[in-house]
Amino acid sequence: MIDNSADVPQTLIKLEQLRIRSELHFAARRALSDRRRQLRDQRKEIEQQIHTEAESFSGRQVTLGQDRSAPGKGLDVHREKRLAELCRHLAAIDAVDAVVSDAQEETERTTGDVAAFKAAEAHLQQTLADWGLSS
Repeated sequence: MIDNSADVPQTLIKLEQLRIRSELHFAARRALSDRRRQLRDQRKEIEQQIHTEAESFSGRQVTLGQDRSAPGKGLDVHREKRLAELCRHLAAIDAVDAVVSDAQEETERTTGDVAAFKAAEAHLQQTLADWGLSS
């Protein structure tokens, strides 16, 4: 039968709480870094599309009369709309990146919890050993 009469040291409980915060901190940092990398890659891809679209204009000037359109004019209008769409997409990526950046900064402010865990872990090794819980 297991003896439950012995109290678990509060330091052990605190150590586990700090360990959880440490794990959450590193998981959040990893996830936010991955998201910023994705956004950076999307931004590069869109910038390349913008560059391609901008270079593909026909450059023809339309001087025709009413109800007549010059060849390439419809394509240029489509390209202008596409460029505007890509610019809006780029603006959206920048806005999302700002949110992710703010979240990263907030996560970095919890680094103190990680440092506290590391310091407490080193300090509490003897308590863990006394309880037969250290490896």
